[in-house]
Amino acid sequence: MSFLKTFDCKKNNLYLKKVYYILIIFFLVYACKKNEYQPKSDILQKTEHAKFVGKEACIECHKLEYDSWNGSHHEQAMKIADSTTILGDFNNKTFEHKGVKNTFFKRENSFYVNTADKNGDYRDYKIVYTFGVTPLQQYIVKFPDGAYQCLVTAWDTEKNKWFHLQPNLELAHDEWINWTGGAMRWNTACADCHSTNLEKNFDSKTNTFNTTFSEINVSCEACHGPASNHVSFYKNYDNKDAVPPKLHMSKSLPQKSLVEKCARCHSRRGQITKKFDYEGHFLDHYNPSLLIDPIYELDGQIKDEDYVYGSFMQSKMYQNNVTCTDCHDAHSLKLKKTGNNLCLSCHEPKYDSKSHHYHQANTEGSQCINCHMTGKVYMGNDFRRDHSFRVPRPDQSVKYGTPNACNGCHKDKTPEWASEFINSKYGTKRPDHFSNYLLEGAHGNHDALYTLLSQDKFPEIARATALYLYTNNQLSYKEINDVRKFLKDSSILVRHEAVRSFEKIGDQNYHADIEPLLKDSIRLVRTSAVKYFNSIGANMSSNSDFKKAEEEYLEELDMNADFATGQHHIAIYNEMKGRTDLAIEAYRKSLEIDNRYNLSRMNLALLVYKQGNIEEAKELYLKVIELEPEYSNSYYMLGLLFNEIGDTKNALKYLDESCKREPVNIRAFYNYALKLQGENLNQKSIEIINKALGFFPENENLLYVKLIGEINLKQNDKAYITCSKLIQIAPSNANYKQILESLK
Repeated sequence: MSFLKTFDCKKNNLYLKKVYYILIIFFLVYACKKNEYQPKSDILQKTEHAKFVGKEACIECHKLEYDSWNGSHHEQAMKIADSTTILGDFNNKTFEHKGVKNTFFKRENSFYVNTADKNGDYRDYKIVYTFGVTPLQQYIVKFPDGAYQCLVTAWDTEKNKWFHLQPNLELAHDEWINWTGGAMRWNTACADCHSTNLEKNFDSKTNTFNTTFSEINVSCEACHGPASNHVSFYKNYDNKDAVPPKLHMSKSLPQKSLVEKCARCHSRRGQITKKFDYEGHFLDHYNPSLLIDPIYELDGQIKDEDYVYGSFMQSKMYQNNVTCTDCHDAHSLKLKKTGNNLCLSCHEPKYDSKSHHYHQANTEGSQCINCHMTGKVYMGNDFRRDHSFRVPRPDQSVKYGTPNACNGCHKDKTPEWASEFINSKYGTKRPDHFSNYLLEGAHGNHDALYTLLSQDKFPEIARATALYLYTNNQLSYKEINDVRKFLKDSSILVRHEAVRSFEKIGDQNYHADIEPLLKDSIRLVRTSAVKYFNSIGANMSSNSDFKKAEEEYLEELDMNADFATGQHHIAIYNEMKGRTDLAIEAYRKSLEIDNRYNLSRMNLALLVYKQGNIEEAKELYLKVIELEPEYSNSYYMLGLLFNEIGDTKNALKYLDESCKREPVNIRAFYNYALKLQGENLNQKSIEIINKALGFFPENENLLYVKLIGEINLKQNDKAYITCSKLIQIAPSNANYKQILESLK
């Protein structure tokens, strides 16, 4: 008897109906999943890509936000030049700086400047845009090639006077950082962050720009993204239960995500995509600078302009989920409270007392920001504060020469005085701060860098910086192998720097470790993996992931082709691919953009030398020496060139000069010492090696050259000591052991 037959008919029919309905529901659910059925609200979001609609579409529903934004620095980031927007004095006023005259005047209701062009000839230029509002306003001129150039003379809106943005520099008329050069080109250096929906549109074949934007200033959609779907939803959709389309930036964003949105413009970074499309991670579009000199002090404090993000990432505030909008109003950009009241929104009242800061109340010294947010003046008159929010460390100033807040105010006192005062009031114990390790590492403590790198309690930007500095040193096999684990680090910046480290090292044995990163979730890491494989000459023609990532890298190269650095990287890419002619062409373009970009000149010299053009190579190296007389590597390369063509006198001369200059080049010392020994100048060779050992005391190659020199001079006792050191470094080296036995 079957199981069903144990039920009566009525129950049996009921059971079958239930089974039938369950099966129907199952198949319906399965079919829906297969067809990816979604609510109508989601379908609405996906029907078309959102478009930019302009601020006018936002005002009806967001009047308060608009009113707050109107008049802000974002709203006045850029304007059409007219009598309502120009703040400078154009009433036939002349400003002269280092022999260059700038005359500001009006003609037929338009504003003009008469100033020197890139050849030093004076011409009239029409002002088409204003740039910024306070504490300075710049002015923009349009060139025939579609470039827009910012004048290097600006208007001080607080002192009501003209001033020069680079008062301490002697600028040649054709220099890259002068007003006709790339550094002052709006399309190249400024536009991405001062207008909405911007596309640079640089054509590297014709060297022309067709830059476009939907709104001239930093409007609503610059931060929130294209809003057509958002507007359409609220105007046309009646279903109150539907989920509205998400905007790029909203109140519900997690802390670090919100900071990343602001970082797009408030960071020192390079752009790696042709257009910011409001998709993905910050590091899918930009490559931020690490805490390296000359952008930052060796401890991570601001030095050059860093635009806040790189500093804020270092802070405890960032680690504890404080966001930009906790202090700044998102639309007016003003601070939410004034003075110490802002800090007391989170910190205990005891910190706003003389027992903590040891200054009289309501004085400059009692303000939290003057101790914990020191600042610098940029662009001539723009004072900006360091957002790393650090405790003053005059003890580090004493030891390493870094700035500190105390001596920033007490300029008549010494760092030793400040350090003693801090010790007397707060004790001698200091927190375990990443700056301790960065400073020790920058001054030769290799292990300190690895300690910082290995602890994820420290800020990721500091860890990535430590890895950068760590792999700038000569590494042992074990140390290189230890870096492998950082290829899988949770920090994007550390992963990225780990890949770059293996590119620097040039070791082909880590192919299998880096290959998975061609599929990393972040574009910055993927393109770094491409550069690694190109640098080692790997054949990746059958790897589809490599092909996709290389297309992304080629977009990055094309995006930056209007920079000298961009052409430099295009040249390196072509050089790695064996396309020497294209590499030479790109290096020449780099120098056309910036005739003082000596990295390209150095690489170009080597390439033309390899092609047999010795005279041009010599001229290129000598030009580097003319422009940068203290740069050691140009002397070194010129010394090698003369050695190759058999000019011993000049080879010795330039190798000697290289060893007297910076950066310290270990190869210059090594090759100079060998050349001296070849000329039987063994004592001079040993003197040079001893100088080098002052920088690199455990270097095996240097010690071996010293050993040969001592043997040549029959200084057996000294040679014995040197050989013993070599055996300590390389205990399995049979040659050293044999030499030591002979010296006995």
